[in-house]
Amino acid sequence: VCAGTLNGLSVTGDAQHQYQTLHKMYNNCEIVMGNLEIVLIDHTQDLSFLQTIREVTGYILIAMNVFSTLPLQNLRVIRGTQFYEERFALFVLLNYNPNTTHALRQLGLNQLTEILAGGVYIEKNAQLCHVDTVEWRDIMRDTRLEPLVRDNGQGCAPCHESCGGHCWGPGPEDCQ
Repeated sequence: VCAGTLNGLSVTGDAQHQYQTLHKMYNNCEIVMGNLEIVLIDHTQDLSFLQTIREVTGYILIAMNVFSTLPLQNLRVIRGTQFYEERFALFVLLNYNPNTTHALRQLGLNQLTEILAGGVYIEKNAQLCHVDTVEWRDIMRDTRLEPLVRDNGQGCAPCHESCGGHCWGPGPEDCQ
């Protein structure tokens, strides 16, 4: 168990300091008590230490990063005890560099089965694929909320034929 953060989009120090703080906080962490905020992380950083996270009690914010994959493949539950912008449990925004090819291409939340409270907002991620092929309503507990997923990657590979159109990525192992 480790503590989360409540910084939003504000960061302290440079990108290297931001990464070191993230690594220190979440290395070998399985349950984040609070929010998981991943902001301004460079494409050269190794984020594999995040793969141990299985649960986040607050919200997840992924914004203004330029890494290609997010190793949260073991994340199962976002509890949503706190919201980003008062209503979102998962918030993914502007994860690309307009001057280079570096960008988030895959969310890879293949094990995510429950968002207990709060909505989903995924917008303006220029190369992010397979977020519109996820059936977010199957994951979100609050049926009154509409997932906001728009203006993300274009020309993405289709889901594997065995996925029935719902997937986290192009492979047969990426079916939702």
